[in-house]
Amino acid sequence: MKTANFATSSCRNCRYYHTEGRRGGICHQLSVSVQGEWPACSLAARPFNSAWESLEEVVRLEHSLSLSYQGDDQMREVPSEVLVEGNDSMISSH
Repeated sequence: MKTANFATSSCRNCRYYHTEGRRGGICHQLSVSVQGEWPACSLAARPFNSAWESLEEVVRLEHSLSLSYQGDDQMREVPSEVLVEGNDSMISSH
């Protein structure tokens, strides 16, 4: 497999690696036994993702949505109520 090119240099440092027994562990991404010292594969993920990575995705999504609305010939009405994540209540934007 192709070796990962970032901070997760070995299986031991991957999010999907879980120790099992004394000598190795399990890769939950591939569902196979692995050794912690093996080089990380291309599917490896850092144990903790940066909040900035998620924020950049949100900004890109917001920008692409605004461009798609500007590109429409007709004006579309944006819903006045927004569902708050993690809460069942509705918030009105009036």
